[in-house]
Amino acid sequence: MDTSVIIGLLVIAAVWSVYLLPVVFGDRRDAPLHSTQEFDRWSHVVADVQRHSPLELAKNGRDVIRRRRRRTLGVLLVATLASFGYAWYANSLIWLLVGLLLSSLVMLYVAALAHMKQRRLQRLEVTHVAERPTEWEEPQIRVIAN
Repeated sequence: MDTSVIIGLLVIAAVWSVYLLPVVFGDRRDAPLHSTQEFDRWSHVVADVQRHSPLELAKNGRDVIRRRRRRTLGVLLVATLASFGYAWYANSLIWLLVGLLLSSLVMLYVAALAHMKQRRLQRLEVTHVAERPTEWEEPQIRVIAN
C-alpha cells in the first residue's frame, strides 16, 4: 500500500472518531464534575416538583402544547392564505396547487387535533368514572354519642 493511502485512511478515521467517540463515551459537558453537583441538580428538580402540585405541572405542560399547536395552525393558515393570494395576484397554477396542498394540510391537522381531543376526553371519562364512587356506594357514617 502506498503511504498516501495509509495517511488518507488515518485522516478519515480521525475525522470519524471526532464525531463518533463523544456519542459512544458520552458528552463531557453533561457529566457532573463532582457527585455533589449531581446531588444539587437533582435536589433542585425534586424541590421544584414538591413546590408545585401535579395538577399544576400537568396544566403548565398542556398550556405549552396548546400554544405550540396554535402557533402551528396559525403558520399553516397564513401560508395557505399567502399562497392563494399570490396565486391570484400572479395568475399562477403552481401557487394555486401549493395553496391547495397547504389547505389540505390544515384540514388534516385540524382533524388530527380533533381526534386527539376526543381520545383525551374518552380517556378522562373512563379513568374518572371508574375511580370515583357514587354517592349511593359511600358508606353511611353514624356518630353515636355516649
